[in-house]
Amino acid sequence: MSTSANEPEDLLGADPDSGARDLEEEVRQLRATLHKMKHEMAELSMRNEELEKELRRANRVISGAWEQLDVLRHSSSWRVTAPVRAFKTRLRGVLR
Repeated sequence: MSTSANEPEDLLGADPDSGARDLEEEVRQLRATLHKMKHEMAELSMRNEELEKELRRANRVISGAWEQLDVLRHSSSWRVTAPVRAFKTRLRGVLR
C-alpha cells in the first residue's frame, strides 16, 4: 500500500515521536524567548519610568528658571537700567 505525502507519518517523518519531540523543543524555545522578552520589557519599563521622572525634574528646573527671568524682567531695577542696556547695544553696533 502506497502512502501519500499528506499522511501524518510523512509530515512528521518516519518516527512520529521525533516530530513530537521537535514540536516540544520548539515550544520550549518559544517559552524561553517569551520569558526573556518579558524580562527585557520589565527592565525597559523601569528605565522608562526613571527617564520620565528625570524629565519631570528637568521641566521643573526650567520652569523655575523662566519664572525667575520673568520676575527679573518685571522688576523696577530692570526697567530703570533699560536705557543703559539700549545704549550699550547701540554702541556695540557702531563699534563693529
